Amino acid sequence: MGLPVTIPVAHRAIEAEVLSQKPFADFGTVIENPAPSLIPSLQISSFPPNAVQANQGSALKYLDVTHMVDLYGSAPSHEPAKAVMNMFVCAPRPLLPSQHGGEAGKFPVKILERHPFTTQTFIPLGLSSSEAHKARYLVIVAPSLSPSSSDEGLPIPTRTQTNGRLPGRGLPDLKNIRAFVANGAQAVTYGAGTWHAPMVVIGRNPIDFVVVQFANGVAIEDCQERELEEQEKVLVAVAKPHHGWWKL
Repeated sequence: MGLPVTIPVAHRAIEAEVLSQKPFADFGTVIENPAPSLIPSLQISSFPPNAVQANQGSALKYLDVTHMVDLYGSAPSHEPAKAVMNMFVCAPRPLLPSQHGGEAGKFPVKILERHPFTTQTFIPLGLSSSEAHKARYLVIVAPSLSPSSSDEGLPIPTRTQTNGRLPGRGLPDLKNIRAFVANGAQAVTYGAGTWHAPMVVIGRNPIDFVVVQFANGVAIEDCQERELEEQEKVLVAVAKPHHGWWKL
C-alpha cells in the first residue's frame, strides 16, 4: 500500500505534450517506427539510421531500440530476478470535464509508482501507424526529489552499480511532473527508478499492452508506490484529438 506524499501542491494543472523522444529522454525511451511510410523491399538503397535489411528483404530491422536493465544484483533481499512478460488489458479512463473548448478533459493524478531495479516497457498490441489515431494513452512521469527521512526505508540500487545515473532514492517531485500523449503505434520504456503513473488509456478504445521487465517477487523491490493527498493531486489537461495530431 502506498504512503502519502506531503509536498504542498494544490490541484495544479499541466498540459499533456505529444510524446516524442527528445522531451522524454530524461525518463526513458520512446519506441516507434521512424519511417512508417517506407515499405521494406530489396529495392531500398538508402536505409534510415540504425536500420538493416532482414527476412530476405521483406523487413527492416531497427537495432537496439530500447535497453532492458536488471539491477536486482544490489537489492537487499538478494533474491534473483527474471525477465517477465505480462499482458495488461486497459480500459479507457474517465476524464474530468473541462471548460476549455480545445480540451477533451482533465485526468487527476492520484498515484505514482517506480520500479527501482528494472526498466519497464509497455508495448501496445494490434495497431499500425496508420491506425494510431484510434487509440491514445497518457505517459505521466516525474523526477525524484533529494533523499529525505520520508523515503529512507525504500531500497534502491547502489551508486556503484548505476554510476550515479539513476534518479536515486527521493520521492516524486510533483512540481516538475510532466505528461505526454502517446498514440497506439508508440511503445514506451520507463527508465529504472523513474516515477510514473499507472497506465492511463484515454478515448473510446481499450488498448492491450505487453509489459516487459525484470522482477524477483519481493514487493518493495519490484514496485514502490506513492499516493497523493487530495490537495496535492495534479490535473493533466488532455487536448482533443485532431487530424494529424499523432504526426506532430
